Parts: sequence; structure tokens; C-alpha cells
Amino acid sequence: MAIDELVTRSHEQRQETHEWGTITWVDSAALTASDALTVGHVTIFAGAENPEHAHPNCDEALLVLEGTIEHWLDDESTTLEPGDCLHIPRGQAHRAVNQGNEDAKAVIAYDTGTREFEPVE
Repeated sequence: MAIDELVTRSHEQRQETHEWGTITWVDSAALTASDALTVGHVTIFAGAENPEHAHPNCDEALLVLEGTIEHWLDDESTTLEPGDCLHIPRGQAHRAVNQGNEDAKAVIAYDTGTREFEPVE
């Protein structure tokens, strides 16, 4: 495979906008035909949180780049600062809360090209 087939150019990346923030997907089965990896960067708006959810088919790693994120796994939380990385096991319910006054930014990675998302009610 040629190297250019493995590059996702910025205009090809897929951005999702949510009321709590944005996710820009930079690598996945849909973008590079990778069946082993999904990567994105996420912005959680100041004062916002994403809904509790799980990924039944993959583990997740979240690396904080900017801001502070309080991350919950079930009923336990931890505060993540720039440089901190959280490993979230497959199927684990979790959510992220930005209690700061500035947007928080992180890189997210999954060990599958086809990440599944299930809201927790």
C-alpha cells in the first residue's frame, strides 16, 4: 500500500458536533480501511460533559492535551490533567466532565477500526 493511502488529510477527516463538544475522527476503517484502530481528537466545551456510555467492542485510551477532565468509570472518578492518559476497558461505562472555564482537548484511541457506542441509561 502506498504511503499516501495511509494518510488522512485534514479535509478528509470527519467531525461530529455535539452539545457537549466535538470529535474529529482521523483514523478508522471508514477513513483508512484499518480494522485495528480508531483515533480521534475530542474537545469538551467548558462546563460540559458527555453522556455516560460504553464501547462493547473495544478498549479506549484517552490522552489529555489541554484543560482538566474529571472522568467517571461507573461511580468512581479521577481528575485528568495534560499528559495524563486513562485506559478504559472494553464495555466499561464512562463519561467525561469538564468543570473548567476553558475547553478541554484530548486524543482518543480504540483498538478496532469500527468503534461501537452504546449510551447508558
